[in-house]
Amino acid sequence: MRRNLTEVAAELQALELVDFDVMRLDASGSEQLDAICTELAGRDDPQQWAPLLYAFLERLDAADLGSPGPLVHTLETWPGYRPLLVESMRRKPTPLTVWMANRVLNGNPSDAPQWLQLLRETMSHPMAPPQVQADARGFLEYQATRS
Repeated sequence: MRRNLTEVAAELQALELVDFDVMRLDASGSEQLDAICTELAGRDDPQQWAPLLYAFLERLDAADLGSPGPLVHTLETWPGYRPLLVESMRRKPTPLTVWMANRVLNGNPSDAPQWLQLLRETMSHPMAPPQVQADARGFLEYQATRS
């Protein structure tokens, strides 16, 4: 049986930072997140589900959610994920959202100047932790070497 938006949202909301602590033997957040993403990957209505995943990225920005991990893989398979990525980065840049922006730039999109500007804005974003600001700076430096 396919779960509805409320049920999936409740499961995501129940996951906490400790659920992704690799030092805890009982931490099963990665497995739960992978199962959720597998479930959502087959859906044909990503505009309904993607905001839940971005909100999750923003809420648990200190957790190791993969590299890139199931969230990024799931989001990147959905058409139209980029505008929602921009919105998420403007709310609260995270390690994975700045990484996703860099991945967009790696594809040489026609709107590259806007993505570069978004990374520049991240370097001084009040909600971006220092490491995320540094990541944005590093990605900008990397992109400058590709030009």
